[in-house]
Amino acid sequence: MKKLLPLALLALTANACLYTNVTAPRAYRSAASSEVKASPTDPTASGISCFQSVLFLVAWGDGGYAAACRKALEGQPDKVLYDVKSDIKQFSVLLGLYSRTCTKIEGRVAQP
Repeated sequence: MKKLLPLALLALTANACLYTNVTAPRAYRSAASSEVKASPTDPTASGISCFQSVLFLVAWGDGGYAAACRKALEGQPDKVLYDVKSDIKQFSVLLGLYSRTCTKIEGRVAQP
C-alpha cells in the first residue's frame, strides 16, 4: 500500500496525465499598419479559442493564437489582422478539477 501512495499523489497533482491534446500560444507576431493597406476606417475583429481539462486526467482543445485569429477572420479569408492585442484567461474550479484556458485576440482588419 505504501508503494501506491507516490503514484496516487502523482495522479492527483499531474495535470491531464491520462490524455492531453491541447494547443496553447507561446509567441506570436502580428502585422503592423505599415505592412498592410491600412485605413482609419478599418473595422475591428475579435476571436476566442479555448482548451479544457477535467479531473486532471483529460485535456482537449485548441487555445492557440492561430485558432483565435482564424475565428476572428471567419468569412473574410482574403483579409489580414494587424495591430493585434492578445489576452489569456483561465477559469478553474476546485483547484483545477475543471479548468478552461482561453486566448482572446482583437485586431484591425485590412487587405493584405
